[in-house]
Amino acid sequence: MSLVTRCVVSKNLTKAKYTRLTEMARLCGAVRAEAWRRYGGLNGLGKNPRDIRDQDWMRSDGLGATTQLPARIWKATLEDALNAIKANRASAVTECTKKVWRSKRCELDKKLLTAMLRNETWTKNNLLHRLMRRQLPHGKSHTYNQIVFDIQGYNCFTLNDQCWIKVSSLRRGRRLAIPLGQFNHQITGAIRICMRDDGEVAIFYTVNEMDACVTRPCGDQELGIDKGFSEVFTDSDGQRHGTDLGQLLTQESDHLKSVYTARQKIAAIAKKTKNAAKAQRIRKNNLGRKKLNARRRRYRQKIRAKIFAAAHAIFDKAHSIVVEDLTHVIRGYDRGRNMNRRLASWIKGLIQQAIESVSRRRGASVNLVNAAYTSQWLPNCSAFGKRIGEFIYCPLGKGVFVADHIAAVNVLQRKNDTGISRYLNYREVKKILDERSRQTERPCIVFGQCVVPFGHA
Repeated sequence: MSLVTRCVVSKNLTKAKYTRLTEMARLCGAVRAEAWRRYGGLNGLGKNPRDIRDQDWMRSDGLGATTQLPARIWKATLEDALNAIKANRASAVTECTKKVWRSKRCELDKKLLTAMLRNETWTKNNLLHRLMRRQLPHGKSHTYNQIVFDIQGYNCFTLNDQCWIKVSSLRRGRRLAIPLGQFNHQITGAIRICMRDDGEVAIFYTVNEMDACVTRPCGDQELGIDKGFSEVFTDSDGQRHGTDLGQLLTQESDHLKSVYTARQKIAAIAKKTKNAAKAQRIRKNNLGRKKLNARRRRYRQKIRAKIFAAAHAIFDKAHSIVVEDLTHVIRGYDRGRNMNRRLASWIKGLIQQAIESVSRRRGASVNLVNAAYTSQWLPNCSAFGKRIGEFIYCPLGKGVFVADHIAAVNVLQRKNDTGISRYLNYREVKKILDERSRQTERPCIVFGQCVVPFGHA
């Protein structure tokens, strides 16, 4: 059963309790930073988290005695840090595996190198060691605003129609009672408390994914979808979903540019002035982050709601979707300073997370395919079109097509394309498509959304 994260924010938390929680978060941050310093590199390779805890931290003269935290709290923090280190290493292994399978080595060597990556013996191979050194630099932790509690570290209760949660504190036998706002699910399992700038705390907990939302049946189609910037998705039927995503991203990016431009001018004044009191007043009253953080939270909630609504709309139509794999970095595109800044805010990771999460909840399947040249190749013509903005121009002058729709159709066809695998290098994809274009000799056929009729292109 998959788990999803839910959040509840405290309500009217007193300043004294907030101060005590902040001090606990600072001490937990020191534990987290020490764990990353000791085990974020090769020293943590192949070690079991339980052995690390017992051998290095649980001894009478071990690191646990220097934390100034109750044992239950620093143990939960240490386990959380070690899990984050393990996840960071697994991510690096995934990236190196892709590079290995994109290389020109024989399949037997690729399997051997992949096995060494998975069983953490890659230090014995110079090639893998070099690849992992690039993908896995020694990690550091700068997180000093979080506290992790296991299931024994807190309890929930209701008093006068108000929900409360009691968490362990630095005082033995004295727990801190935190008033909670409205929430829909029972708090169970390990929790994470994050300090906010507005004097409140956010409590993150997990629930079963099937209980997180009301499930509804999927459609009966199989669709290819293209992820976009101006809209969330365009499917292979030509329908767009989440059409004002680009407007929201652009407005927020332009707003942040103007805000930070003004802040830089004020910060320069504070830096140059010789009046210490004036500089302190500027930093206190003009360079804070409370409003920025509150706006960022609202913006992220709005974007997340729009993306998940678009994902549900896709699965209302289809029980199986094919989507392009955009996990690797796309380089070599320079669209100007302003456009590059706006595209930097495009959250393709959240879009992919929405696809995977909604598909699990609704029992649908997701297939990832190679994304190379999907928005430039005209499938029924077997030829490359000329991409200008949102449109593709047919090389034979037979029509102008919507690029996002053509991309979605190409993505759908890539599912059954045995010649173009998911991790095939884009140069090899280009060679294959060029070969297919030379072998095909037939007139161009209008396919997709033709915005200009035949003979008028």
